[in-house]
Amino acid sequence: MLITSKNRIILSILMLIILSIINYYVQFGDINGLLFIAVIIFFSYQDDVKFSGAILFCALTNIFWEYGDLANHKFTNDIAALITSSFRIIISILTSIGTHTFYLEKIQKETILKQKAELEKTNLELNKFIAMAAHDIRNPVASIKMISDFLVEDEYLTKESKEWVEIIQVSASNSLLILNNTLNISQIRSGKVEMNFLKEDYIQFVKDNLLINNHLATTKKQTILFQSNVPTLEVEFDKSRLVQVMNNLINNAIKYSPEDSHIVIYVDYKEDDTNGKYVKTLVKDEGMGIDEEYHDILYHAFSTTPNRPTNNESKSGLGLAIVKKIVELHHGKVGFNSVKGSGSEFYFCIPISQIS
Repeated sequence: MLITSKNRIILSILMLIILSIINYYVQFGDINGLLFIAVIIFFSYQDDVKFSGAILFCALTNIFWEYGDLANHKFTNDIAALITSSFRIIISILTSIGTHTFYLEKIQKETILKQKAELEKTNLELNKFIAMAAHDIRNPVASIKMISDFLVEDEYLTKESKEWVEIIQVSASNSLLILNNTLNISQIRSGKVEMNFLKEDYIQFVKDNLLINNHLATTKKQTILFQSNVPTLEVEFDKSRLVQVMNNLINNAIKYSPEDSHIVIYVDYKEDDTNGKYVKTLVKDEGMGIDEEYHDILYHAFSTTPNRPTNNESKSGLGLAIVKKIVELHHGKVGFNSVKGSGSEFYFCIPISQIS
């Protein structure tokens, strides 16, 4: 049965009165102090009693305590009685502090664990909702993009109509990118990402991906260059997932680079301190660079910098977070080098042989 604060106080005072009356007729001896301290603990051991109240209760305890002793003529008004009374007061206060501290720490831990569980449950439900919404919206947006892709190639369109279709095409592409990123980050956070590792020619994979992104670079009069110190290499990786990594990094380079600039993709071997062998892919641009104060948040979901895309493209703050998660699912690592005004280098490394 739950004892309320009011009832606890009443019971504690009644216990003290009873103990004092008994102490008047019967000498408890050494156990005397323990009985009174037990009453203090009974009063203090709860979260809804203020600390000041517990200290006040200690003082009341000692009044009852001394009353019983003096009535029983156990002590006289000498130095021994003063020392004993002071000692009892100190013990009572320390007991109250210790009891309160222990209980408050216990309550704080339980509260933190409860809040953590509720937060995880809320995040899981939110991720499910976001995933469902993004999935349902993605199909019609993909249809809009596909139709606009066909229309923009129609030679019978007037110049003005073509410009309007191009606007629709760009808007649909940006919306589809945001939806795909949202769906990806939702799946990753919920832990529902299934990896399909297959051994493939990694160098050819990178080249194929550059061809896909070259059209986007051409629209901004940019040139994508490829350099590799690895002529050919068989690597186990999830092709569909790593395509997202490549697309996000190259799209960012295109997005934040000016016209008539170069974007270079390097591929090379890399070894770490544990002699692990990796293949490193680096995307270097000639863009505006990133201020150092934003370096720590670049891979955080929904975090963005003040940098504006050079052609007003959209940004969601999800691309690099997805890159990091997918590379980590490959047991790999990500990194970057960037100085404001001097471009950026983003890279990722995946092991040549996947860790089982």
